[in-house]
Amino acid sequence: MSKPVGKFLLLSAVLALSLPAFGVEDQSIPDDSLGLSKTSVYDVPDPDVVDYLGGDPGTNKRLVKSYHTAPPMITHTITDMVPITRDFNLCKDCHVQPDLLKQKITVGMPIPAPVSHYTNVKKGELYMGRWNCVQCHRPQAKVDVLVQSTFKKTK
Repeated sequence: MSKPVGKFLLLSAVLALSLPAFGVEDQSIPDDSLGLSKTSVYDVPDPDVVDYLGGDPGTNKRLVKSYHTAPPMITHTITDMVPITRDFNLCKDCHVQPDLLKQKITVGMPIPAPVSHYTNVKKGELYMGRWNCVQCHRPQAKVDVLVQSTFKKTK
């Protein structure tokens, strides 16, 4: 191949590869189209006010669980019971009752902590890994469902 033909082919290849770069318009994505939130990360929105179903223990009806193995919701106010600390846990005063585990729960009875919450059920010794009740259990509230559950009951 002669030198002028080789130079022509090389120049043609470089030009062909560079043309698309000149023809592309700005395809940047606007900042307000990124992410799920359509607000600035610097905004501090007011949180939604949640209507907790407070009241004294035993006065509210238990709501249906979101799914089969969900931890039960707290049916009464916990305003004076939190924060739960190593030395302060008012929940255990009513719910650590291993003698109620095999009894039928009637209206007004506290729901006993399950066997999984004890190191020694006969002595009523609560496992310290389960000490902070509000780690899994939350007060019941009237809120809109964000995502509809697809869980189905098994037979």
